[in-house]
Formats: sequence, C-alpha cells, structure tokens
Amino acid sequence: MNSESSPGIRRLLFPLPVLAIIFFFSLQGVRPPASRSADAPATQFSGGRAGDILKRLVGDGLPHPVGSPADDAVRERIVRELTSLGYRPDVQSGFACDEYGTCATVKNVLARLSGSDADSSSVLVASHYDSVPAGPGASDDGVGVATVLEIARTLKSLPQLRHSVVFLIDEGEEAGLIGARVFVDQHPWAKEVRVAVNIDNRGTSGPSLMFETGSANRAMVELYAKHAAHPVTSSIFYGAYKQLPNETDFTVFKAAGYQGLNFAMIGDVAHYHTPLDNFENVAPASLQHHGDNALASVMALANSDLANLRPSEAVYFDVFGQVLIWWPANWTLGCAALAAVLLLFQIGWLVRAGRLQPAEIARGLFGWLGMILLSGAAGFAVRYLLKATGALPVDWVAHPLPVQTAFWSLGFAPVVLIALISGRRAGFWGLWAGGWIWWTLLAILTGWQIPGISYVFVVPACTAAVAGLPFTLRSGEPRTGTLLVSIVPLAAAGIVGFAPLFLLYDALGIRLLPGIALLSALVFTPIAPLIRDLQGARGLWRVAFVGATVGVPALAIFAAAVAPAYSAKSPERVNLQYWKDADTGRSQWLVRPESGRLPGAIGVASKFSRIAKGPFPWSTTPAFVAEAPRLELPAPTFTILESSHTADKRSYHALLRSERGASEAMVLFPPDSGIDSVRMDGTPVEPEAPRLREYLNGWIIYDCVTMSAKGVEISFTLPPGKPFDVYAADQTFGLPLEGMFLLKSRPLTATKSEDGDVTMVSRRVQFIP
Repeated sequence: MNSESSPGIRRLLFPLPVLAIIFFFSLQGVRPPASRSADAPATQFSGGRAGDILKRLVGDGLPHPVGSPADDAVRERIVRELTSLGYRPDVQSGFACDEYGTCATVKNVLARLSGSDADSSSVLVASHYDSVPAGPGASDDGVGVATVLEIARTLKSLPQLRHSVVFLIDEGEEAGLIGARVFVDQHPWAKEVRVAVNIDNRGTSGPSLMFETGSANRAMVELYAKHAAHPVTSSIFYGAYKQLPNETDFTVFKAAGYQGLNFAMIGDVAHYHTPLDNFENVAPASLQHHGDNALASVMALANSDLANLRPSEAVYFDVFGQVLIWWPANWTLGCAALAAVLLLFQIGWLVRAGRLQPAEIARGLFGWLGMILLSGAAGFAVRYLLKATGALPVDWVAHPLPVQTAFWSLGFAPVVLIALISGRRAGFWGLWAGGWIWWTLLAILTGWQIPGISYVFVVPACTAAVAGLPFTLRSGEPRTGTLLVSIVPLAAAGIVGFAPLFLLYDALGIRLLPGIALLSALVFTPIAPLIRDLQGARGLWRVAFVGATVGVPALAIFAAAVAPAYSAKSPERVNLQYWKDADTGRSQWLVRPESGRLPGAIGVASKFSRIAKGPFPWSTTPAFVAEAPRLELPAPTFTILESSHTADKRSYHALLRSERGASEAMVLFPPDSGIDSVRMDGTPVEPEAPRLREYLNGWIIYDCVTMSAKGVEISFTLPPGKPFDVYAADQTFGLPLEGMFLLKSRPLTATKSEDGDVTMVSRRVQFIP
C-alpha cells in the first residue's frame, strides 16, 4: 500500500462505522420491546396476560369464519371474558353489505366504560374476532381481540377517564368489513364516537406499526408523539397505504367521520390468512407492543378535547423507535425552499472563491443522477433475472435475507462506481454540490406534491445546508471539514432512510425490490464526495474496496437464486377445489397455485391440465383441472318470486337458496346485463368497485356468506333486452372425502389460504328481460 493513500482511505472508511451504528439502532427501533409477564402491575398492559386470553380464545386452532359454529364459540368466550372483568357486554346482530356485493349477518360484541365528562363524546377501541376459513386467525385478529380485552382490564384499574370508551369486537371483517358497517350504521353508541383506535394484523410478528390515521392527521400524531413509549411509524406508510386497495375496519370508521389511529404488525406475512396464523406463531413481544401503543393512545384520546380535531396533515417519522418527530405538512415546502437558498448561497460562494467550477457542478449533477438511475436499472434487471430463473415465484420468499442484501447493496455499488468515475474531474465540492442540488429539488417537489414522503429528502437536505456553512464559507480545504460536510448529512439520511428500508419488503414484497435499491442508493449518495479519495489509493486498498462493493451484491444475488422459495414455515399458497357443473353433470378438481406452477406431488396425484383463465366465465387467473367423480350434490336455486314490467325497466324479486345447506351462495350477472337497484334481504348493495370487476372479468357478483336454510331474497331491476345467463353457485369449506388423496398430495411446502379448499356447485339460469 502506498503510504500517501492512507489518509484518504482512513477518511473514506470513517463514515462506515457511523453508518453501521445507525443501521444497528434503526434495526433495533423496528423490533418490539420485550413482553411483560402475567404478574405485571394491574395498571400496566401485560403481554403475558393478553397471551393467556388469546390462548383461551383461539388455542383450539380452529378456523372460525363469519357465521360458523366455531365463530359462535369464540364470541361466547369473548362475552365471558368481558363479564369476568366487570363489564356488561352487549351482542349486536345485524345484516349489511359491502360495496363489492358481499353481504352477511353478523354479531358484534360491545362494552362500555363510562367517562367523567357529561358530554356524549367517546373513544372507540376496535378489533375483529372472525378469521378466514383457511386459518385460525390467532394474529389476524385474535391478537387484536386479546389486546382490546387486556386494555379493558387495565382501564378498570386506572382513574376514570374524561370520555367514555366503547369496546367493539366485531364479526365479519374478513367478509367485507361487515361488522364495522353494522356498528356504524345501526348502533346508537356509534353516534357518540369521535375517534377510533383499531388493531388489526397482516402478519404474526414485527413491531406495532401505526400506519394510518384519520383526516385530522396532525392532531392524532401530536397526541401519539407525546404518549407512545416506542412509536414505530412514518408518514410514508400513511401516504402509501392511501394508494393501496387494502382495507381494514378503520376504513369504515374513517368514512363515518371518525378520527383515530390504526395499528398492525406485518412481519412473517407468509403466515397471513393460512393455517400458520396459529397461537404458536404469535410473537409475544408484538402483542405487548400493540398493547403499549393502543393503551397509551386510548388514554390520551379519552382525556383530550375531542370537539376540536380539525382536519390537517402532518409529516412524521420515528427515530430508532424511541421518539416521534413531526411538523405540520404545510411547513415542509418552506423548509425545503430555505435549504435550497442556503445551499445555492454556499455554492455561489465556492464558485466566487474559485474553489468550485461550473463544469464540476455539472459533472456532480450528472454523476448523482447516474447513481440513482443505475441503481434503479440494476434493481429492475436483477428482479427480472431472479423471477425468470424461478427464484422469486411469489411476493414473499422463504429466505428473504439474500434478496434484501442484494438489493440494498445494489444501491451502494452504483454510488461507489460512479463516484470513482466522475470524482477525478468533479472533485469533492463538485460531487457535494451536484448531489445536494438534486436532494433539495426532490425535497421541494415532494414537499409540494406528496409531503408524506418528503422528510426523507427534507431532513438530509436541511442538514447538509446547515452543516456546510462553517466549511464552505472559509478558505482552504481542511480534511476534517470536508469529512464533516459529508458525514453529518449522511448520518441524517441514514436515520430517516434505514427504518423504511427495513419495513418495505415486509409491506410490499418483491414488487418493491427495485424501490429498495433506489432508496438505499439515495441514502448512500452523501458518501460520494469521499469516494473520490480512492482515486489516490493504490494496490490492495482500492482493489479490496471496489471488489467488496461489487462482490457483495454478486454473492447475494447468487444466494437468492439458489435458495428455495418455499419452506414448511413459509409455504406456497395452493388451494384445492371440487367443482360440479349441475347443468352438464361434469365435475372437476381445480388447483390454483400462487406461483402459477403446479407442485409436482399434486401433479402426479391426478391427470391435470393447465387452462389459461379457469373454467368459469368470470375466471381471470390460470388454473389446473382434472376430471373428478360425479357426486350427488344438489344445485343451488335462484327462483323468481315475482316480477313487474314498465316501458324502460323490469323489476324482479328472487330467492337464492342453497339446497345442500352451504354456508355461502352467490349469483353472478354478466358484464352487459345492466343490473341495477339491487337489494339483498332489503339492504341496498351496489358492487361498483373497478378492482373487483377486473378480478371477475367484468362479471357482477352478489354474495351472501351467512346463508340461512330459507335462503336470501334479492330484488333488482334490468333493462329490456336480449336473454342472457346468470350463474348461481354455492360453496362449502373443505373437499369431499373423495378429495382426500389430493389433500395428502399437497407438499409440506404448500398450504391453503384465504377461503382455502372449497366444494362448489353451480348452475345457469336464463333470463329473458
């Protein structure tokens, strides 16, 4: 090693331990705190006590979908728990429909803790107790129910709150947020609610992430910042969630005008809506974190002024899960503009002093843009390569560490390589100026258009603009000064950038892998001015550093390519179905693997063939079909009870009934039917969601998931026109005994999910409007 290269190498390596420390504390910040034991003080939320409640509720491991006898049993256990705590629980029964055409009769459990104030304002604490048919729902949302019940116990041990607290443990969330709709529309307590704290989950581990608020975003975040001991949140998640099609009960509460906070854990998402969502896989620390966050939020809201929650937005993020930093969203653009003014002033001063040339600024600008574009291009290319080789067949793979390492390092490598290429001619200040011009431009743009994500740019840009002042305005080039000019904003970028990077994969899976590469490149770009020091390094130092920069992503990509995509703890979702076409008498086995590839063991169990869009007119996804034995299963009936005609429309009143006692029945109308004014058991339902229409190939579905023996009445109107066929179908959960060989053929690395394995019978009914 050349001795004169040592100072440059040392200056380059000095920021790496700083980044490592920030990385470590950021990682610790997204880990929930340890659970308290069951003998913790009565005035504290105890994860141990909540875990005992959870075991009593769902320890039998049985799925309990809405309306099932197993769900009735869970509801009775919840009522007993509340009664033992000294509450007088009420069971609300009601029928409702969602905007996708799904209807159900549900039974909600409610209790109330009176406040000291004379006004009628109250705080709602909510979760749901039903599960999907495929899994026992220990985390989704048994953890939420156990959290609500332990909060109800804790509040009994504390001084009386100012406002009343309503506890809602509803049914039918998985069927379309039905229980929340019944409460909001039909229960008298709903009119008193001003704010809601909702607890739901999309995984079985991880921190209690506060990912959504009401429109009074600023007021909610301010309260949460003051009272949450370990906040894990970001306005990035709030902004991103608003763009996603996902929904929880909080969606209904927001539509009703409630303010509030929504919490979820999203770790181990492979367990979500599968048999692996069981009591054994619940993370006690996550349950404790939920309780700490929700209890603190409920107490803060119940003791605050609920009459003055004005809608306004905030920008916010936590630092290492210890403190929540926030500011009003309308401050963001001003802060970004101020950073731009300070930065341009310093760049002008450097040019005037002859320490920076315009050509060097241009090279710095192009160099920074190249780093970002190259990392993004590499991210898309590597994701495409891994998907093409079969390494990423699903959104979340069994061994994500190599994948995440690969895309994090795909952000760092382009920064190093392009800084080496452009550093000699751009110089330290050229790379510094070019990079921070881009940062401030992005800060201004996001502060103007999407303030929720703007802090990722605003905080480092403001830090760079301030940190540079003592050194840009003095003469000379002290090595310590240039080191601090780079490392201080680099640290700021790591503090605001690492935590979202840790959570992005759990939140969105492989779809966002190129985004992880882009964001990591962004976080690492402040180190670029120091990379130029490698220009003077010779021999092993330069080879080792560049080799590691290129070698780490290469090794990680190789590991991701050879690692198995599935395991028993992270299986592929593969649902099996028996379908009987009552019109032709033909029966088939259907298999829909999540990856689109038929597992080999199932493939040899019967003679399957692949069809591009499934066997139904409304099918849009590929399926594998094989002939199945014809079973004597009666078809559902869709009977017109009465009809009336006018010149421009025809009104019908019909009865949909499952003749074999199925728990769910549906009727599907073709895309061009013109059906309108639909009511199911007298309740209006208008399935106008474009997402569902696309999923069903344009077909329109009306579905009752809690069928009674007498059936469900449906009224609707149709325009006069040509005849068309509608389909009536019913389904039960599980396969007939004749399908046992298929169940045994499903490998350990595969599992059912969502509705799971079902038996369906369908028939056509011709309409002549």
